[in-house]
Amino acid sequence: MKKEELDNQKRRYIVMDVVFYGSSLNYDQGTGNYQELKKITKWDGKQYILVSRYALRCSILHWANKLYPDKWKLAGKDQFVKKEGGVVHPDAELIKEKTVLNFPEFDLFGFMIAEEKGEVGITRVSPVKISHAFSLTPYNYDSHFMANLDIMRRAGGKGSNPVTIEEKKDFYVYNVVVDVDRVGRYLKEEHGLEDVGDIDKTCERNERIGQLVETIFQLKREIKGRMEDLSPWLVICGLYSNGKYETYADKIELAKHHIYKIITKKKETKDNEGRVIAEIEHETVEKDAPKFVIGDIDSKISKIATKDEILNQISKLLEGKDLSSPILVYKKQFIETEPVFERLNLGGKG
Repeated sequence: MKKEELDNQKRRYIVMDVVFYGSSLNYDQGTGNYQELKKITKWDGKQYILVSRYALRCSILHWANKLYPDKWKLAGKDQFVKKEGGVVHPDAELIKEKTVLNFPEFDLFGFMIAEEKGEVGITRVSPVKISHAFSLTPYNYDSHFMANLDIMRRAGGKGSNPVTIEEKKDFYVYNVVVDVDRVGRYLKEEHGLEDVGDIDKTCERNERIGQLVETIFQLKREIKGRMEDLSPWLVICGLYSNGKYETYADKIELAKHHIYKIITKKKETKDNEGRVIAEIEHETVEKDAPKFVIGDIDSKISKIATKDEILNQISKLLEGKDLSSPILVYKKQFIETEPVFERLNLGGKG
């Protein structure tokens, strides 16, 4: 067997299928005074709302910068080159100076440097892949009409600037795949510059991946004067070390779970003659809660875990230790899943 095939069999992956609940998150170009959400038509012929992977990546980068300002410094005007036609790419000098991986966005999400005359373009394939996020229910053409009437009046003007904005508040699902062993490494076989050689920043790999996962668990997105919470309601986190991985993002369906429960309360008192008087009250509790149906998942090897337990197991994967379970499921306490998973048992070892 060739060395490349052996290396592929040992490749490690962290795969996160994330479900969050949010409002309108990503608008398309639109026309005139009509602001349109990004949409996609699925196999059933219905339209679903799309949040692009570029919007998610931007939110991850900027929120990580807020959480870890010293570790997640964003590239600025000194690190980018502007070309005619609006083309912007990283400065090739960052590669020659072997500092390009100092910036998490270039390390984790890759880049492309456009080719110059007589030179070949330079690319870094992203070690972290992010899919688009899709709503779990179809778009129902909800929208709202608004105008800046108050500001126009206070400014002494007449009339207003009306606009119609599409809205969609729903559960969304997306997928993140981390090719662990490519994080912090940019080999000459990839960039093609013999005089530069291999660029190594693996000393920060484990910390950087942990911070990425922590950011996803706390993710926020600023849009149109709103701060939207993109933190997960459900995460299926797969930890793989054999060169193969599974994703369940396209196998997650949303169902409504109806809870109906009768609570009986009994109260006993005594009258003046010492006789016991029993008072019985019945309380009915009814509510609807989201239920996520996950197809083709093996419930025997999938365990319910907290965020800290997932981070702990990821650390074990990065350190080459044995894992308690290859698939970890995080969920908010009040939601249901099908199938039902057992709790992760770490045996007191953390």
